[in-house]
Amino acid sequence: MGSVAEALVNFIYPPVCSTCERNLRRGEAFVCSSCWEDFERVSPTETITQLVETKFLADEIIDKIDSVFLFEQDRRVRQAVHLLKYGGAEAIAERFGFYISKKIVIDGKLSLCNTIIPVPLHPTRRRERGYNQSELIAGSVGKFLQVKHVPGLLVRLRQTQTQTSFDAEGRKKNVEGAFGLGKISHRELEGKKILLIDDVITTGATIKECARTLKSNGASEVYAASAAIAI
Repeated sequence: MGSVAEALVNFIYPPVCSTCERNLRRGEAFVCSSCWEDFERVSPTETITQLVETKFLADEIIDKIDSVFLFEQDRRVRQAVHLLKYGGAEAIAERFGFYISKKIVIDGKLSLCNTIIPVPLHPTRRRERGYNQSELIAGSVGKFLQVKHVPGLLVRLRQTQTQTSFDAEGRKKNVEGAFGLGKISHRELEGKKILLIDDVITTGATIKECARTLKSNGASEVYAASAAIAI
C-alpha cells in the first residue's frame, strides 16, 4: 500500500527539479538531467589552470587536483550541494560521483590512484546529519572507477567549527591537527597513491590538512577531486 500511495501522491503532485522546478522524469531525483548537463563546469582553459595551480598546488601538499563544477559561478550547483549536505538528498551524491569519475577519466590526471577516501566528518556531526556526503560521493567514485574505497582510513579527531565562518587563514588554523588515521597501520599506507574526495573545495585548507596527515603517515601521493570548486 505504501508504494501505491506514493505513486498516487506523485501523480497528483509530481516531484519537480530543485533548481529549475520542471517536473522530474522517471529515474531522476532532486535535479533533472537537463540541469546536470547545464551546470557551469571547470573548463581546462589556461586561466583556470593557472588559478587552480596557484591556489591549490603551489605548496606541493596536494599533488594533483580535479573538479567538475564551478561553485561560486552557478547558484544551481550551490543548491545541489546544499541539498546533499543539509536536505537529505543522498541521491545527488551518486550523480556527483558519476561526473567526477567521468572527468577523471577524460582528464587522465588521477587515474593512477589505488585507494579512494573521503574527507571525514566528526562523529558528532555525522550523527546529526545522518551521513557524510563526501563519503557517499567517494563510494560512487569508487564504484564507477572500480577503485577500492576505504572510508575509515582517515578520521577527524576533533570537531572543528564550520569553515564557512572563516577567511582563508582562519580556515587553515581551524583544521590544523584535526585529522588522524583510523584503524590502519603506517605500513598499510606506505607508498599508496590516495584519491581524496570532498564535495566542495574552497580555500583548500581541509584537503591540504588531510593530505599532510596522509603523507606524514606514509602515503606517497595525494590527489584531490571534488564535485565543485571555488576559484
